[in-house]
Amino acid sequence: MYLFKVVFGLSILLLLAVIPAYAIDQSICDSGSKVAFYPNGSLRTCVLKDSFRSDGIKCTEHRAIHFYNDGRLETCELAESTTVSGQKCKEFAPIFFYPDGKFKSCVKTD
Repeated sequence: MYLFKVVFGLSILLLLAVIPAYAIDQSICDSGSKVAFYPNGSLRTCVLKDSFRSDGIKCTEHRAIHFYNDGRLETCELAESTTVSGQKCKEFAPIFFYPDGKFKSCVKTD
């Protein structure tokens, strides 16, 4: 029975280690901004207090950011020009992602 508990416990730890965690804490939000949450408690939207980086995308401070209910980035305003999936995206313009995290669209650089 002891061996079963050890193997079971290790299996759970391994499973949790490979599941991506995208939970974003509301500490990224400007203290005066309206903060919205999903029913599961994850951050939905707010205005950023500082620039914020998510999966290589740097979002502009003092602008709105939106997440999907699993914590993946939905949209924000880019803090810098960025190339995503071969697309050159303009600084200080919005960028959008699908729920699975794949690039959706942005404003192209000139």
